[in-house]
Amino acid sequence: MVTMQPGICKLEFAMGSHGLVWKTGTTEIERVSCQARLLGVKPGWSISMVDGKPIVESHEAWNELMRCKKRGSKYFVYFTKDEASILADQAKADAERAKKQKAAEEQKRREELERKIREDAEKKRADELAAKKQAYIDKQNAQEGAAPAAAAEPAAAAAEGGEGDEAAAEAGEAEGGEAAGEAAGGEDAAEPPADA
Repeated sequence: MVTMQPGICKLEFAMGSHGLVWKTGTTEIERVSCQARLLGVKPGWSISMVDGKPIVESHEAWNELMRCKKRGSKYFVYFTKDEASILADQAKADAERAKKQKAAEEQKRREELERKIREDAEKKRADELAAKKQAYIDKQNAQEGAAPAAAAEPAAAAAEGGEGDEAAAEAGEAEGGEAAGEAAGGEDAAEPPADA
């Protein structure tokens, strides 16, 4: 695509009334109507080329525009803008550029803020997970430490009083045996003899 110079404007006209009125003897536009107004042509512009043919005199512009109009197809007209239009276009382009730059900076700032929030949330989540893991590990270590200590106390007591425990166990068994015998005898006493 060919880029146009700032003061040149290329517009496509269709068949029919072009709506251009220029000063006699020059190609400077005096009034615009119809297609020219719709396409944005401004008074003060000059016709520089019609359908690829350079225009220097007003009669050349008239002849070429009539030829294109009668042909019945679309054609391009190149205009040279006046200084006021060029300055207005440059001001508009500068404003657009500044607006786009401001929007890009705003977007970048927003993305940076969202990234920071996301990183903070991920860090907080990772810290909470690490704290939960550490609490679980501490709990497991406490349980493991308490279990051997609890198991060690009965084992130590058993080792110190091993003979005394055995004697107490034998005494308990002996008493248990007598109690079992009495219980069995008590049942026999409660039943009447079968012979009588």
